Amino acid sequence: MATNHYFNNYAAQNEQRLLEDLIVESIKIMGFDAYYIPIFNPEDRDILYGEDPLKRFQTAYPIEMYLSTVFQYEGDRDFFSKFGLEIRNEVSVILSKRSFTERIPNSIVRPREGDLIYIPVINGVGNLMEITFTDHTKDFFALGRKLPYFYELKLEQYRYSQEVIDTGVAEIDSVVQDVAYTIDFNLGAGSGNFAVTEVVYQSPDGTYANNTCQASVQDWDTLTKTLAITYMRGEFIANNTIYGQDNGASYILTSYNPITAVVKNDTYDNDYINLQGDAVTDFSESNPFGSI
Repeated sequence: MATNHYFNNYAAQNEQRLLEDLIVESIKIMGFDAYYIPIFNPEDRDILYGEDPLKRFQTAYPIEMYLSTVFQYEGDRDFFSKFGLEIRNEVSVILSKRSFTERIPNSIVRPREGDLIYIPVINGVGNLMEITFTDHTKDFFALGRKLPYFYELKLEQYRYSQEVIDTGVAEIDSVVQDVAYTIDFNLGAGSGNFAVTEVVYQSPDGTYANNTCQASVQDWDTLTKTLAITYMRGEFIANNTIYGQDNGASYILTSYNPITAVVKNDTYDNDYINLQGDAVTDFSESNPFGSI
């Protein structure tokens, strides 16, 4: 029994293009604007151990997506493990292949596991999610087309681990301001002001080209002359001058403690949770199992 030759579902390119047009239009109507943030240097990944110690995110590409998770976060969500509090919120989004091909450089042939997605509509302030799986067979070759019409991306809440995030998009780069481990520098005599994300350095001749160490500014308090830095490379020496690369500021570094790391707001800060729990628990009870 042969199929009806008037309806060829495996070579009907016009029908395939129509279906793709409808998918793209549906995402544009019912979706949201997001950012696709690829890893800048995937070639530096350690293939043997599967680690990426030099991971950098330097470019964010705006693109429309559709949130297919509609009720609540998927995955394990919030739970206490033997390592303390863990947050494994997961969502699924749909991204059309045509939009991805048009907006993303040709060197990236598909959404890659490990790349980031910034979704501004989650939590009201936006959220960074990491791609854990890219499903390119969700449409199951509709109308006989081998290439996918869209990708379904499985995303997990991104946990910042000192990667360099400098995309030029303020709402994305600000994510690291509260969760990055920082070191406070106590500065002395000097002039000028440092800007957030500005590179600071020490150099024997004051030039950046001959710097012996460098870091990125996370915060600058002009009253106390306290400079919070992150992404530190090399060793800063006390009683030497620190220079700002962009604004020309320069101050004498009086002291700092390289062991003490400050985190402004860490969602996974189990020490903070433990301290708050001690304030709730009443240890004055002498007979917790009953009355006298």
